[in-house]
Formats: sequence, C-alpha cells, structure tokens
Amino acid sequence: MSLQARTVDEFVAGRREEDRISVGRACVLRAAGRPPVHSALLDLTRHGCRIRTGHPLAVGESVRLGLAGVGTIEASVVWSEGTQYGCEFIGSLRPGAVSDATRGNVVNFDVSPAAKRFKWSPRQRVLTLAAYALTPWLAIGAAVLLFRAH
Repeated sequence: MSLQARTVDEFVAGRREEDRISVGRACVLRAAGRPPVHSALLDLTRHGCRIRTGHPLAVGESVRLGLAGVGTIEASVVWSEGTQYGCEFIGSLRPGAVSDATRGNVVNFDVSPAAKRFKWSPRQRVLTLAAYALTPWLAIGAAVLLFRAH
C-alpha cells in the first residue's frame, strides 16, 4: 500500500486526530541491543511520527527516538515501507511539543556518517620512527666517509 493510500485510509477511518506536521529534521533512533543511529524525522503528530532510516526495523519493535526540541520518547513501529517507518508513541507528546520540534531554534545537522580520521597502523608508526631516528646517523656516517676520503 502506498503512503498516500495509507494516509487517505487513516483519514477516512477517522483514526488520525491531528494533522501530520512536516518536520524534515534529524532524530536519533535507539533500538534495543544496537547503537544509536542518526535518522530523519519526516513528519510528526502528538501520537506518532514517520521516520526514514537505513537501520532495518520490524513492525512491532519498540524503539526510543531522540527528537530535537522534544526529548526522548518511546515508540512502537506500526508500519514500514522501504526505509520509511511509522511509529506510534507509547505516551502522547505534551501539548506544544510538535511546535517545539518545528521551531527555528532547533539546529539541523547532517545525518550522514562522519568521515573517519586517518590513523597510521602500528607498523607504519614504528617504520616512520625508525626512519627519523636512522636519518641523522646516516648523515653523520656519510660526512665521516667524505672527510676520511680526503
């Protein structure tokens, strides 16, 4: 079922009490036994949200979402479509929380993974240190051989 069809079905069924608010901000997804993952919060109501993440989730799985301007809230995955997931909050957000999540005082950040810092292997470090230690001795040895030849 497409996302538009699902939204229409929910509207017709009268299940959704409030309009979804498009957010388009980053959030932090925490699933049991897995490290936190930066994800995208696509839309939000007081009772649930839609997120996009590369982290596979199962329908019925419990997660915790860190939402800027709101805090951390527990939710249950109720549907999935590709990399998008619908989550229903275990408890409703406080009044005004949706507005807080969409205010301009919340800073957007890039949800792509940070580049890893270059780090030399232990072998490269030892070889570099040996080269720096040996170079002055080679220069001294060359100078001694030059002066002895004359």
